[in-house]
Amino acid sequence: MNVTGLVHHPDYVKHDTGMDHPERPERISLTIQHLIETGLLGSPNITCFEPTPAAIEDLKRIHTAEYIERVKQISGRGGMLTPDTPLRPGTYDYARLSAGGAILAGELTVEGRAKNSFALIRPPGHHAGRDYGGGFCYFNNIAIMIEYLRKKFRMKRFMIIDWDVHHGNGTQDIFYKDPTVLYFSTHQMPLYPGTGYMEEIGEGEGSGYNVNLPLPAGTTGEVYDRILTELIIPLAEDFRPEIISVSSGFDAYFADPIASLGFTTNTYVSITKELMRLAERVCRGRLALVLEGGYDLGALPKIMGCVISTMAELPDYEASDPYPSPSQKRSQEVEERIKKLKDTLGRYWRI
Repeated sequence: MNVTGLVHHPDYVKHDTGMDHPERPERISLTIQHLIETGLLGSPNITCFEPTPAAIEDLKRIHTAEYIERVKQISGRGGMLTPDTPLRPGTYDYARLSAGGAILAGELTVEGRAKNSFALIRPPGHHAGRDYGGGFCYFNNIAIMIEYLRKKFRMKRFMIIDWDVHHGNGTQDIFYKDPTVLYFSTHQMPLYPGTGYMEEIGEGEGSGYNVNLPLPAGTTGEVYDRILTELIIPLAEDFRPEIISVSSGFDAYFADPIASLGFTTNTYVSITKELMRLAERVCRGRLALVLEGGYDLGALPKIMGCVISTMAELPDYEASDPYPSPSQKRSQEVEERIKKLKDTLGRYWRI
């Protein structure tokens, strides 16, 4: 179908992290309110889909049985997985539902029920590894999605682009030795979780399939044009993934309260447009975005509205910022890192 699939469940707002926690229910509730007020949810170009929880067997393709049980047990009585990742009664169920949302987003695009999809889900997932969580994450949604698609549709090549401001250490760890998954991350450094150096390029058969481009504080979205043309696009054209999935955090936004990059709303719109064109060339348009971070409640609903409207090819939705945006300047330091990374990757890719 020629529609954008918006995956959402009303129970996502029930995930309780506490009043002062950045990853709060309003991230979702205010976004849904914005999509209603702007008429995006009423557009014939956007169809809503409600997910079901990921099955235990879906979780076990990524996480150990012991870790899954640990999350369930702590959630049942209430406690902390890590100092920043609370487990309340119900968290285990909401985390399974979030993973189910990612699964559905991927399934929609592969089955052709939507031309692309956006999983408006929480809790996020990219900091969760096989036997650990943290950084507000319990189960690795995007990794669970990939293994589900591999199992159900016998797919063999997957590309993950992680534009969250924090490095997806869990996703990297899961696929670090896997040559069927090409993982590409841009992230602020230094910043939590302290991983994602350029030297971390994969291991064994997975060497060259893990790509990190750390960005210094203050880097603006202007650099992403070069990142796309010099790195992401040639990598994808050489690898030829069967689907492009995106860990879509919006905390690289210039006003985000827990990071210090300078992306604007237009940054995310521009990247989305380029990825849509890329997906059309390499994987029949299959593009699935999965929500990760993003914590400025004044801007987040509008940013996601702009990205969703871009995916749905609705040209009348204005891509503007609710605050005065910083000057978008190129970074010589990032330019040098791109060149260095290309030299390293040249051993593995036509880049």
